Amino acid sequence: MIWAVTTRGVFLWGIFAGIFLTGCGGESAKKNAEGVLVAKRIRGGGSSFIGPIIELWKGAYEGTEVDYQVTGSGDGVQKLLAGERDFGCTDAPLTPEHIQKAGGPDAILQIPLAMGAVVPIYNLPEIAEPLNFTGEVLAEIFLGKISKWNDPALANLNPGVNLPDTNITVCARADGSGTSHIWTSYLSLISPTWKESVGASTQPKWPVGQQAPKNAGIAKLVGDKVGAIGYVELIYALEKKSLKSGKIQNADKTAFLGASLQTTGAAVANLKTIPDNMVFSLLQQPGKDSYPVCGTVWLVVPAKTEKSKAEAIKGFIKYAIGPGQALCVQKHYPQLPKALVEKITASLGALGK
Repeated sequence: MIWAVTTRGVFLWGIFAGIFLTGCGGESAKKNAEGVLVAKRIRGGGSSFIGPIIELWKGAYEGTEVDYQVTGSGDGVQKLLAGERDFGCTDAPLTPEHIQKAGGPDAILQIPLAMGAVVPIYNLPEIAEPLNFTGEVLAEIFLGKISKWNDPALANLNPGVNLPDTNITVCARADGSGTSHIWTSYLSLISPTWKESVGASTQPKWPVGQQAPKNAGIAKLVGDKVGAIGYVELIYALEKKSLKSGKIQNADKTAFLGASLQTTGAAVANLKTIPDNMVFSLLQQPGKDSYPVCGTVWLVVPAKTEKSKAEAIKGFIKYAIGPGQALCVQKHYPQLPKALVEKITASLGALGK
């Protein structure tokens, strides 16, 4: 090897050495306590549903730096499949088309990372108590068939409440959204009319109303318009103090339930069967205390992820489903069932091979 003695030569050698070390993991990876090479940084993005708890996790996690961008579930999956991110998060399971594009069922992992509730939020300052809704009435509202807050269908569910003669403004997600998938899947499950005319989708063709991107965008849109109604993940509803969250009739039709850590946890506790691909629904879980509109967020990652990044992603997942579960209560996410945690842990062996 020839060493250059000029200042310019030493500078160039420094560049070449830096490139060489980076390619060997000197800059982009480090060895963990077990001597395994682990990427220093991983890039992810997608679901706004899971955004609040990921912020807590990545702030407390002492391993790899996690760069997570809240861009919506649809964008999270698209950028992952395009190779622009190391992992994506989505509240909607991958479609057959996504799985085919990824290389088949064995080429991509869908790992449940969080569960939570989707709630109807509305802007009616003069109404103090949470309003009652059924799935049928919500479908009629989002179809534009119920357009006034004092409609008889709403009045019958809320006896004694002086509902205003105010127009209802429907607010929905403009972007590809897993939260929309959960909401429209619920409406499809309850209402044959909704199922036939709109259906379940991450980006449906909304019959009426206004749209905004992300959960935070919907919360703002509803907050800016008296008479508006929308849907968001629970933490966004709780953080928007000026808005009310409605109660929805449970699957047993015995009670109207508000979303909370307890009612969402009751729905999660009713998850009895976990398929091998870990794709399941939490909608309309039985039980008097089970909130009916609950969903799951999956972390999606290619099985053949480069080894050091695979190890970094494994480390973050193990933290999230382990010590990180203690942080879930702060953002009103129920903890994952033990049986699911065991299944996730076993599945990680397929990552990075």
